[in-house]
Amino acid sequence: MWLVVLALVAACSDTSAPACGQWQQIGGAADHTGTTCVTGQMLDSTLATVTFDPFVALEEADSTGDLTIHYQTPLLDGGDVYMLTKSGTYTRCERFPGTSIPDCYEQDEVTRLDSQIWNETAYEWKRDGSLAARWTFATDWKPLAFVGFEPVFQPVIAGEHVAIPGAEGSIWIVDRESGDVVAHVQPFGVDTGATVAGGLTYANGTIYYDAWQLDTDATHGWLVAVDSANRATTVDFATLVPDAPAQTDLCYDDYTYNFTGIPPLPWPPLNPDGSVVMPPQNPCGPQLPGLNAAPAVGPDGTIFTVSAAAGSPYYSYIVAVAPDLTPKWDTSLRGLLADGCGVLVPRDDTVCSGRAQLGIDPYTGMMPAGQVSYASSASPVALPDGGVLYGSFTGYNSSRGHLIELDPRGFFVASYDFGWDITPAVAPDGTIAIKDNHYNEDAQGHDLGPYFIAKLDRHLQPMWWFQSANTQSCTREPDGTVQCVSDHPDGFEWCINAPAIDAAGTIYVNSEDGTLYAIDPNGDEQASYFLDQALGAAYTPVALDHEGRVFALNSGVMTVIGQ
Repeated sequence: MWLVVLALVAACSDTSAPACGQWQQIGGAADHTGTTCVTGQMLDSTLATVTFDPFVALEEADSTGDLTIHYQTPLLDGGDVYMLTKSGTYTRCERFPGTSIPDCYEQDEVTRLDSQIWNETAYEWKRDGSLAARWTFATDWKPLAFVGFEPVFQPVIAGEHVAIPGAEGSIWIVDRESGDVVAHVQPFGVDTGATVAGGLTYANGTIYYDAWQLDTDATHGWLVAVDSANRATTVDFATLVPDAPAQTDLCYDDYTYNFTGIPPLPWPPLNPDGSVVMPPQNPCGPQLPGLNAAPAVGPDGTIFTVSAAAGSPYYSYIVAVAPDLTPKWDTSLRGLLADGCGVLVPRDDTVCSGRAQLGIDPYTGMMPAGQVSYASSASPVALPDGGVLYGSFTGYNSSRGHLIELDPRGFFVASYDFGWDITPAVAPDGTIAIKDNHYNEDAQGHDLGPYFIAKLDRHLQPMWWFQSANTQSCTREPDGTVQCVSDHPDGFEWCINAPAIDAAGTIYVNSEDGTLYAIDPNGDEQASYFLDQALGAAYTPVALDHEGRVFALNSGVMTVIGQ
């Protein structure tokens, strides 16, 4: 039921770190900290727009109004911009008979995705201030057939090349200037069922990425490295996560996976003697890397990635790998948290039983476990001291998550209950910018919030919260005017999945109200810029280039904002 991950890993070279102001991958650089040495320009005007996904209206219709896609981080280096462009055709989901309701679950998801083409397009700034396309490379990569959020397509700038995900777990190496193919690296050959299933990372002359192989007889995940000579080395996650349960062991899931009948709330269900009725068990299966995660690389070359048991996401790990691709440590996300029933979830016999043990997860009847969710786009963040951050999913806290920090030896340091699906940005002073949405609902299922951007100190303690206070849904008309109606009294969800922090400490984030916000280091709004309404929008990143121009994504359009 879970997928397999591929990563390319190679011998280190003496290549220097990216120059100041480059944004070459998710989070800007291989550590994914989301910071830049330049100061962002004032959010005064639109400098350029590029429509990279022409299928948004159809995609939203098939997701009943949501845009359930994780989009690429724009790649920026000097005057060059590299970004996803979708082409081909979009095959609509079938409808339930006699209705307009999409039946994407019954239709083979591969059919819907195979008619689309994922391209990487190179743009360059012209003297007249326009952003013009230079070349487009059509890859044979397809996302995994995954009902929910479309998995991320994330190339990387690798020196004089751009590395682009390909079919069968391969990557295409193309020349940055011309788009010509330099190499096609195929670690798994053909007809293997392997697929690139996460972002590519580049560090020290090596390209790293995750991939899956789905097979009825053998399901695998790998970390693979491709060196500067385009030689690939692969390491199975069975080697990288030796402390995980064996594939044939039984792993606990949660009460919602009880196919003999989901027990009624409150949870955990209790036996007559007061003991917990344990949740169902499945064969654990192999450890597979996170579907959308990109490996992070620390200052000493340590590679950080994440994995989950194919049979249950409640057996997830943060994994550290030495530069020579040998295991350093693997830390289970089980047993780190104790804030379930009676802490974050009231023991009031609605969700949590009044007799539930303090702190347990009501969904499992056990102490909470952080999960590597395949619906999340969170990637690990390598910290300057050799530690690592990862935004795990924990459903018991209103479908939110926990940011987990581990030290350089893999020991638990701290956690923060947060708004899920984000790769946090870490400023040079160690402070952290993170999304902190609260997904509370009323009786009609409407989200009530509140919705925050939070700044945490080095110990994951909150310093301030910036609340979404806008109550107006706005749209930009064809003549450029903006029309608004006040219909969101509780504000809007933050739809950022990777913030950016500039040299002044300003945090750049986008919101579901269709606006890009600049928040100063004290938590005050410095500026905002309306793009277009983005209700139900995809979780998207923000990036800054060497001149401080801000790149934001909204409803399939990349907008460059500056002065």
